[in-house]
Amino acid sequence: MPQRAHAPDVPALDTLQDDYLLNQAQLAALTGFARITFRVWAAKGLGPKITRINGHSPRYRAADVRAWLRADHAEA
Repeated sequence: MPQRAHAPDVPALDTLQDDYLLNQAQLAALTGFARITFRVWAAKGLGPKITRINGHSPRYRAADVRAWLRADHAEA
């Protein structure tokens, strides 16, 4: 049986400094959306703003995620 990857450490979003960078696994765990969803949204220009450091994997600033969640909630 294949092993499942262990859950990422997920800090409480409201306790993070604005510049704290979340990876996709942490963002997925915080929001309940699959990681692939964020990849699809990014290709369509949707979802929280992506920050890339030297072209590496996408990261998401805590402040941008909070703003995205507030905006998304306001539209619902």
